[in-house]
Amino acid sequence: MNKIVLTSILTLIYGQESIDSVLFKMNQHSKPVDIQMQVKVTLQSKNNDSSKGSHFRIMKHLEKRYEDGKFKSKLLLRFIEPKEVRGLALLNWNWIDEANNDQWLYIPKLRKVKRIKRSESSRKFQGTEFTYGDILYRDIKYDNFKFYKRDVYFGNKCILLKKSSKNSEILWVDDKNYLIRKIEYFNTDGIKHRILEMPEYVKNNIYWTPVKKIMRNLDNGNSTTMEVLSIEYDQGLNDSSFSEKYLKRLKF
Repeated sequence: MNKIVLTSILTLIYGQESIDSVLFKMNQHSKPVDIQMQVKVTLQSKNNDSSKGSHFRIMKHLEKRYEDGKFKSKLLLRFIEPKEVRGLALLNWNWIDEANNDQWLYIPKLRKVKRIKRSESSRKFQGTEFTYGDILYRDIKYDNFKFYKRDVYFGNKCILLKKSSKNSEILWVDDKNYLIRKIEYFNTDGIKHRILEMPEYVKNNIYWTPVKKIMRNLDNGNSTTMEVLSIEYDQGLNDSSFSEKYLKRLKF
């Protein structure tokens, strides 16, 4: 008897899905080979302070997935608006072995590429409430999650999974499509300090994509919203678009 049949039988008997079954269904969604998006980034401060520059930014999101045994995916984010951040870009290489993940930041004013150290993963990404670590690819099937409880988020019945670690997390997974709707982040003292919400997804017959992400910082009251303005799948992105050399050749 295979694992999925067994977990289905246990669900019928006990009325509760196993963690393995939930994680399996979450990982069964089809994923595009590559994706191109234009994203609007809105920075909202608690006091609506506009002294730190524009609250609105536009960036390009290029991502390519691999099945070569070396990489999981590569990602390029580059800002195109407004002028004060235009040209700034972040490159991610997400290896099969996540301990080897790489990040580089291109600073156009200096014409310089800076490597982001793993020790800097908790730093905020360019004034947003997202960290460099948030942007790195993460395979949740390797995390140690346990069933926590059930709850409802924006009308979606959710299964809550809690990660047992020094920096705990709670995933809200809807029990219909098995999409992550919310993530609650806790600090080392067990205090909830950030919340990521993903209230809107779209599906183009094949692929599910979150088109709105809201990261709320409970410590300072600030939030950052990322909204997808346009999206294209499987356009045949060239691997050369995800290199340090390409970062330096970008023109704006």
